[in-house]
Amino acid sequence: MSQPSSIRRYDYYSLLAFALTAVASIALQNFVWIAVALFLFSALKDHQKIDWPSNLFVTATLVFLASYILGCIVGINPAQSFQSVHKYLTFLLILPVGAMALSTLDIRRIFYYFIGGAVVCSIFGIGKYFIYHQDRIDSFSGDKMVFGGMLMVTVLFITCLLISTPKNYYLWASLVIVTWALILTQTRGAWVGVFTGFILLTWRFNKKWLLLGLALALAGFFLSPQSFKDRVESIVTVHFVYNDQNQVVNATQTRLLIWKSGFQIIKEHPMGIGQGNLEDIYPKYRIDAIGNDPNVPHLHDNFLQILLQNGWIGLAVYLFWIFSFYWEALRFKSSDEELNLWNWMFLCMFSAVLVWGLTEYTFSHQFMNIQFFFMGLAVLLWKNNSVKS
Repeated sequence: MSQPSSIRRYDYYSLLAFALTAVASIALQNFVWIAVALFLFSALKDHQKIDWPSNLFVTATLVFLASYILGCIVGINPAQSFQSVHKYLTFLLILPVGAMALSTLDIRRIFYYFIGGAVVCSIFGIGKYFIYHQDRIDSFSGDKMVFGGMLMVTVLFITCLLISTPKNYYLWASLVIVTWALILTQTRGAWVGVFTGFILLTWRFNKKWLLLGLALALAGFFLSPQSFKDRVESIVTVHFVYNDQNQVVNATQTRLLIWKSGFQIIKEHPMGIGQGNLEDIYPKYRIDAIGNDPNVPHLHDNFLQILLQNGWIGLAVYLFWIFSFYWEALRFKSSDEELNLWNWMFLCMFSAVLVWGLTEYTFSHQFMNIQFFFMGLAVLLWKNNSVKS
């Protein structure tokens, strides 16, 4: 990746357009697929051999994708499942991105474009909070939880770049704006995710920043409005309410009711129900409680959702997929310290998404393009710059 770039400029401009608009719009995220199409077309036109990435994580990703197909086949309604499973082909994004010839400068510019777009969206969202009194901001995306996840990733990118360029005032201003917007999304899973990623990142490269960050987070909690304090405290407030027959009738959070219903479905369908079928089957298992939706599109937990859709085999594959990413990332070593920093940043991003995924199904169409694009960059990093012993 540190070698001169040989990617065609019109292809690279599509990547920059994707990075600039990824946080704003799912429709504009399709710029990444334009870049992929141009990359494949130019390689075919010029009869170039594509240097496809090959490692344990790439293999695990293909197996992970196959587990979704298997879940469709053995699920309760294969015809309906195959109407939605195609979106998981986004997993394959790691292959062409990992095969592209991008220089370090190219990658760094993509980071800055992504951050710039996130800052614009953050300013717009903050404006909605003050002007329209929006309780939980969503900016242009229309989904406050997904917006929070996107900003979570952005905060980690900015922090990473600041470690190597601590006197960059543009990055400091961006960090303040994006973090402010992330707080205003009130997306608790993203809060815990960015906190986890920040601890891993600063613990590895700058422990003074870790202490400063923890101090600022603690001070921010005590100075924040009571509604935000309640939101934070609700993260650790977890318990069920039982009736005289020892049956669950309510809970401190509706997600707890959804998870309990999900466990019951999993118990009766160990091979999985396939994709797109939960809303049809959920009412039968729903716990009748105030505030508990009659239908849910997913279980708000990656592990439970994958187990529900793809069965125990699918969950095993998912755990192997997670292991394979850490295996490749922790084995990576480069003579270029900036690339070592980027590798750790990708690991922190992956970890943050895993934590966020404990309370949200992150494999949604609105987030996957971003997630798997940056995973593709991680694969590219491992392929071109590793000096593993």
